[in-house]
Amino acid sequence: MKKKFITAALTAFTVMALFSACSESSSSSSTPVSPISSENDSTKVNPQQPDQPVITPTDSTTATDPDVITDPVVDPGSGDSTVTIVTPVDTTTQPQPVNPDTSTVTQPEPVVVACAEGEVPTPVEFPQNEFTDIGDVYKNIQCNEKVVFMIRHGERSRNYSGKEAPLTEDGIEEATAMGAKLIGPGEFKFIHTGFVRTYQTALYAAVGRGQAQVLEDGTAVNFVADTVSQLTDGWFMKDKEKRDEYQAADSTLKNVNVMYAAWAYEGLYSDVFYNLEERSQELLNTYVLKDVASLPKYTLIASHDQLLMPLLVYLTNKQIDLKLHNPTPPRNWLTFLAGVAIIVNDKGELRYAPIKGGATGVE
Repeated sequence: MKKKFITAALTAFTVMALFSACSESSSSSSTPVSPISSENDSTKVNPQQPDQPVITPTDSTTATDPDVITDPVVDPGSGDSTVTIVTPVDTTTQPQPVNPDTSTVTQPEPVVVACAEGEVPTPVEFPQNEFTDIGDVYKNIQCNEKVVFMIRHGERSRNYSGKEAPLTEDGIEEATAMGAKLIGPGEFKFIHTGFVRTYQTALYAAVGRGQAQVLEDGTAVNFVADTVSQLTDGWFMKDKEKRDEYQAADSTLKNVNVMYAAWAYEGLYSDVFYNLEERSQELLNTYVLKDVASLPKYTLIASHDQLLMPLLVYLTNKQIDLKLHNPTPPRNWLTFLAGVAIIVNDKGELRYAPIKGGATGVE
């Protein structure tokens, strides 16, 4: 832990160079996050936040890309295919800032996130135990902040969960309506996982905010998006054969998401999944917040429930209720167009918000 903390301290200076603008940003729920510099990866982020798990940097050059889990979830009410979770760290004692040694840090090109003259950011503290509408979070992103919205794709057919499964008509309408909540100055960067449903979710969100169009023949116009296949099901899965053994021995685990929820909140099935803390850190540092300098002000990533559910539980220190394994109701699971907003300011401070693109965050 000492080594990780020193590493984070050494790199804290880098994030401060990423932003110009507001001289002050105060939020009682934020602490510094620092990018890591290496020969192969110029910037990674090490976020920390009171009452939040500590994100520590990982080496992306040795990142393990997961196999995509294609086994369908048996319960038609669930989402895609695989996940994990771990107990949060003890944050009762917060580390004190340390002046970084910047002699070995490669300083990235600064990115301007400007506030108007005299404008003072007033960041909003979002609840960690409930979902805030994505539009409300968007409207409250401050002049000195950037945000990454990570959401589950829109509604697909309950009977078809393959890679080529498209959005339903309702799913298209809901993704478009969500995009309309994000209308404002500045364009979004869109990312999807290569699945048809995540591509369409990003596309119709862009259509809803007026950033792209879809012709009558289905052709997308003015739509640009990146594909990151690692942000799909299977990221947290370590041993599929062991998972199958548990399911064969216990009929209550026929819906595999029940197993994930039990692990998320109770620490069960640790032989099936990677360590949640370490794997979440790798996910954030390698794919989500890899290069803060190049991030635009707004990014939207359309992903999958079994990646987002454990990440969300981790980032909220288990405050969010997605306890599908509960013996009695409510038995919640992450619904379509729900996920998490990751917000970073010009001082490298991170805060998180569980978000919903539709009427609710759970199903």
